[in-house]
Amino acid sequence: MTEEQAPEERTEANATPTAETDDEGKPMNVSRRDFLLGAGTGLVVTAAGAGGLFALRRPASATPTQAPAPAQAPAQAPAQAPAQAPASVTGPTLPATHRNVTLNIDGKSHTLVVDVRESLWEVMTYKLSMASSNVGCDRAQCGACAVLVDGLAVNSCTVLAARLGRGQKIMTVDSLSKSANPADLHPVARAFHEEGGLQCGICTRGFIMSTYALLTHNPTPNEADIREALAGNICRCSEYPKIYESVFRAAEDMRKKA
Repeated sequence: MTEEQAPEERTEANATPTAETDDEGKPMNVSRRDFLLGAGTGLVVTAAGAGGLFALRRPASATPTQAPAPAQAPAQAPAQAPAQAPASVTGPTLPATHRNVTLNIDGKSHTLVVDVRESLWEVMTYKLSMASSNVGCDRAQCGACAVLVDGLAVNSCTVLAARLGRGQKIMTVDSLSKSANPADLHPVARAFHEEGGLQCGICTRGFIMSTYALLTHNPTPNEADIREALAGNICRCSEYPKIYESVFRAAEDMRKKA
């Protein structure tokens, strides 16, 4: 007959398995069996630090993931060489401050190159060798250099020649008379000569041109009209009474001739 087991040993052998405890004797929330099963299937217990909760997630694959190959830049077309200038250029190349213009002066065309800063008086005097107007102040204040552009009296010392090559008709005192003979003078020039509407003569060409412009538009001017028309002309010798008499005489002669 076999020896009977002690009560303590029998009770321990037949006892129902209880939950496992940790080293301090406290029951474990996760049994060692569950932990081993979870480890076998690849589950890992992780703690959510901020909330104090436990979560289960699958670990990343042990196989290292290869980084995608960097995208290759598209092949660039070979740079084209800049277009070369033509071997020859037709005609001369002017500086940036020069213009090729054609001036219509006294019915004649003059084609020449002018600087954009040159006045009409400078071009006529120094490039065309014309003595058709005198320069007095060179500030458009005395009118001694007056000429007509499309019938209007302007100061040639300040009008730019480069702006007058567009078909404008320029008229100087030379186009009024056929010669210096008194019989060949224009009625305006003859009136100034016979009435003594001049003294030193510097301003006379400008007065004649302003008078011609006035009488062309107003054949019967009064003194107020004459004063206004000649307001841009200055006589340094103060011969204004005789100048006005010359204008009235020229107006009368032009009406008779018409």
